[in-house]
Amino acid sequence: MDLSDALNPKQAAGAAESFLLKGTQQDRVVLVVPADSESDKVDGFSTDENDSTSDGGTASRSSSDISLNSNNSNDSSDFNTNTNASRTVCHGRVKNPEAMVPETWWKTVFSDQLYLLTDGDVVEDPAITLEEVRILEGIDAVRNILQSSSISSGTTVKVLDLCCGQGRHVLQLAELYPSLELYGHDQSEFLIQLARSRAAAVIATATAASPKDAVPLTANTTASTTTNNNNNKGQSAGPIQFTIGDCRSVPFSNNTFDLILVMGNSFGYFSNDKDDEVVMQQIHRVLRPGGVVVLDIVDGAFQRENFNPRGWEWVDDEMMVCRERWLSEDRKRLVCREVIIKTGQGVIRDQFYQERLFDGMDMQHLLDGAGLKWLKQQTDGLGNNHATEQKQPDDLTVKTGEMSQRGEDLGLMEQRNFFVAVKSII
Repeated sequence: MDLSDALNPKQAAGAAESFLLKGTQQDRVVLVVPADSESDKVDGFSTDENDSTSDGGTASRSSSDISLNSNNSNDSSDFNTNTNASRTVCHGRVKNPEAMVPETWWKTVFSDQLYLLTDGDVVEDPAITLEEVRILEGIDAVRNILQSSSISSGTTVKVLDLCCGQGRHVLQLAELYPSLELYGHDQSEFLIQLARSRAAAVIATATAASPKDAVPLTANTTASTTTNNNNNKGQSAGPIQFTIGDCRSVPFSNNTFDLILVMGNSFGYFSNDKDDEVVMQQIHRVLRPGGVVVLDIVDGAFQRENFNPRGWEWVDDEMMVCRERWLSEDRKRLVCREVIIKTGQGVIRDQFYQERLFDGMDMQHLLDGAGLKWLKQQTDGLGNNHATEQKQPDDLTVKTGEMSQRGEDLGLMEQRNFFVAVKSII
């Protein structure tokens, strides 16, 4: 399916009565929605090219806009809109996609509910989240840390989910290992608000079920911003603390955590490779000696050879996503474009982003530079993985395509690798 065709509202199923006007810059297409429409603008998305939101500003949403249910229906009919805008800009065919990627693209892509809708077949599926946690449990070094935590022994185990999004992995860990001291950190205010709300709901349910043993609820959904002050640990949502801020400046003291997780392709967003090194150094800094980090990242070698240049999928009965993908000129990144179309509205978003395609040598270099030792994985033939310092041809590979219920255009989430490393005790 040609993307230029998909952008034509006459060919997008159920598109509103609209007019396509040729722009004067970059062959831009402007989709004009009739003025009497009740859904001209997507909440959290600016249609003004000079607005800070369209250049990476984070949209704020009230807690009333956030679902407390981690098993969402992914129904776009509930997506909030308002009437403050008259047009949505679609960029048409682009000649230089790399130049279209904003420097801080993640501030917009993860700023509202559209992310949860377009990627919901993976990031909002509790069965996939549980399976990913089970994979973590299958790693000796991780399992030993998780099982060392118990209320009876008095051992405190601290786990940080870095770039935690809506907190799906820490919430799952909280249910499986209630004695863990859990933390989540992410740059998206919207997703952290959602994580706090869901944590509060989980704790409230646990309190009602077992009031004598439940942890007191101290959830505070007021957003806090992270500074360079290591004492700023954000607001507490029961036993889980969530903070908002950049992963290049983690707001915790040295030697704090026993385990750090970086899940769901949340590493490698920066255009400058040096920033990835900064993140890895931050991970090393806040890990305790002997602590473990797990990085769940895109399978770079697989994507270089198998990425789909064009794809599309129906998110539900009313929303379609069309995507284009290109290898960067240096073949180190996959540049992606998402054009989101909603019936009755036409194009509601046209966004560009990129992720770095790591291979084993890249990760070895990053880990060595940060003072972390890569624990390669090998199987015993019984489905069990064991850490070894001997080099192995493959690390843990996760094929999300085999787990997704929608299973259509999975893109960078289709196949990922888990890299496991430890901070030396000496």
